[in-house]
Amino acid sequence: MLAAAGHGALCLRSCGAWRACGRSTMVGAARVRWMPEPDRASGRDEHAEDAIFTSARLYYQPQVSADGKVLIGLECLLRAVAPDGSISGPGAILDSIADDAQADALDWWVIRQALTDGLRWPQLPVAINISARQFQAPDFAARLLAVITEIGNAPAQVELELLESGIIENFDRAIETMDILRRSGVGIALDDFGTGYSSLAYLQKLPIDKLKLDKSLIDGTGELKAAAIVQAVTALSRALGLKVVAEGVETVAQQQFLRVAGCHLLQGYLFSPAVSAERIDAFVRDGWPTVR
Repeated sequence: MLAAAGHGALCLRSCGAWRACGRSTMVGAARVRWMPEPDRASGRDEHAEDAIFTSARLYYQPQVSADGKVLIGLECLLRAVAPDGSISGPGAILDSIADDAQADALDWWVIRQALTDGLRWPQLPVAINISARQFQAPDFAARLLAVITEIGNAPAQVELELLESGIIENFDRAIETMDILRRSGVGIALDDFGTGYSSLAYLQKLPIDKLKLDKSLIDGTGELKAAAIVQAVTALSRALGLKVVAEGVETVAQQQFLRVAGCHLLQGYLFSPAVSAERIDAFVRDGWPTVR
């Protein structure tokens, strides 16, 4: 997850919808216009919420095979559309969020839109960043599974990206929620490994399917120590049966190193920035890149 509008990732790590900013805390963006029922008693500003949803869009960054030749999955990222049609990062949207109620509305709007767009590409898993606040809600698993059923996706198409911080906030509840979702077919990825706590002990305790190496590790692969860390973490993850995704790949040299190191999937500007759903339609139709 990167921070610029062209790069990818959900942003503001503390709250789902806010995460959809190049890499942050709230998650979200969409084209299907879902609006929560008005709650006049709460004093919420409905016009403000309408403005938030009107300007939000989801863009998608491809996740590709290590050789770059096969489109394997997508990560959804929040973008803002200005009145003149220009696209920018989600900063303006996130700055408009006034309280947890609006944050929650945006979080679920992102999920619904990502799932709705995902129906266009049933063969591609769609990764959605989930905030700690959203994930730790007692009814999150049940609510998510109900939305998946309502929209009609196969659970296996849905992948949740979680930060370690969102898991350790209430470890037991997180494990319970992850177990429920994984038994239903939903995939779980540990995001931004290499930042924060990044404890290797978590890898054997957490019921996850993927490990995402943070861009900060990828940027350092030209240095001996960082390269050794990436190789060691990748080898350990593979031994534990986890898929390894490297994000923030920007150079051919990084791609070559990560491919040799054993990373399963690569994501980054080298292959594609986050793009509109229509561009993903074209990638699928044309068989991804015609030449690479």
